[in-house]
Formats: sequence, structure tokens, C-alpha cells
Amino acid sequence: MRTWTGSPQRFAVVAGRSWPGRCHRERSPLGLQGDGNRPMRVQVRLFATYRDLVGSRQLTWSTREGTTAGELVDQMLAKFPALRSHRDAMLVAVNQSLASTEVTLQEGDEVALMPPVSGGAGRVVVQRNAIDVEAVLESVRRREAGAIVLFLGTVRADPGVGALDYEVYTPMALKTMEAIADEARTKFGALDIAIVHRLGRVSVGRPSVAIAVSAPHRAEAFAACEWAMDEMKKVVPIWKTEATRNPRPRRLR
Repeated sequence: MRTWTGSPQRFAVVAGRSWPGRCHRERSPLGLQGDGNRPMRVQVRLFATYRDLVGSRQLTWSTREGTTAGELVDQMLAKFPALRSHRDAMLVAVNQSLASTEVTLQEGDEVALMPPVSGGAGRVVVQRNAIDVEAVLESVRRREAGAIVLFLGTVRADPGVGALDYEVYTPMALKTMEAIADEARTKFGALDIAIVHRLGRVSVGRPSVAIAVSAPHRAEAFAACEWAMDEMKKVVPIWKTEATRNPRPRRLR
């Protein structure tokens, strides 16, 4: 199971692959763990595919004192077998911070189970599926963040336009988006940034791009998010075509 936190300067190798960030240090449990016989309750939040498979966004989960995050995941997989095939890629967060499966849970903790936003290739992605805004936000959430800014670029209802078709040179786009994210962290002191862009047809009113930035203060978060979107329009090879009778390819706006 992959567990990591974001950092532009270090990489963790998990399951033979390089992941941005460093391995999360174990959280030392406060006080004694107890004898493991007393019951406790934690809140389990599920995102994207996991939410759909379980059929709920949030569950109140009863377990035993001393249970680790990994043991709770095992309990979830036993209760919801459809999740089992996702175990190796599953991200676990405890109280809004990505965590190791060895962390001992406490009464009232919030445990989030999330798929990688980018399907396992960093925090930037080009995808045909709808953008899961909650998952994008959750991916940049940090305890040291004083602000999280989210930008959603949506398809505008221009006269005669019912949708936009997006064409992407994906390998170059991902590489360029990674560079933008790295520079935003360095340039503005952002803690983390996620960039997700749609591919294919997107209907009017639906998001075609999402950029989320966490930073210690709101000024840095707003500045980094605006700069990243401006750079996306300038250098990322993405084109859009209006779904009209006489389509014309245009650069990303």
C-alpha cells in the first residue's frame, strides 16, 4: 500500500516505482494503547471510485482500541470485497494527513481512503473521466496549510456551443504540467499542487480543468494557482474544438 507526503525535493520508492514526496513518519500514539478490548469509533471517508464501490461518502466505523490504519483497511476490504483489487494503490490519510498503515488510530479519528488522483503517476493527470473535485482537494490538504485554493475551468455556454472536444498530446502535456507544478512550489512556496485536465468531450457547465494549491497563507495559494493556470494556457499542448456544425481547433483558453 502506497503512503507518501508531497515534497518537490525528495522521492520515495514504493513497489519499485518513484513517487514524489517522502515516506510519512509513524505517528506515535498518545498515551497507552490499552488492552485492545475496548471498542472505539472512527469516521471513514471514501472518495472517487471507492465511494462508488462502497455506496457511501462517509461511514462511522466501530473497531477495537489499538487498531492500526492498516488493520482498519483490512476490515473494510473484508466488509466490501469490491475494494480488494484497489489495495495496492490505496492512499490512507488520518486526520487530513497522509499516513502510514502502521499508525495507531484513536477514538474519533477521521480516516480517508483515496485512489491516487493521477492513477499513480504523480499529482498531474490527463483523463477522460469526470474530475472528482473532492479528491483533487484532498490530495493537496496538509496540516501546515493555512489556505487551499481551487480553480475550476468550466465549459462556457457560448452561442451554439453544446460541448467542447479536447485534444491533448498527453506525454508532453504531463511532462509540462509536472514542470509547472514543481515551479509553482518553488516560486510561491506552495506546499502542494494538483493539476487535472479532461480529454475528449466535455459538456457545457462541466469542469475541464482543476488546479488545487495548498500553502501556508492565502496570498501564496492564490498567486500560485493563478500563475499555474496562466502557464497552462501558454505552454501545455492542449487544444479545444467547439462541438458545432463547423468546428475550428483552438488553443486552450
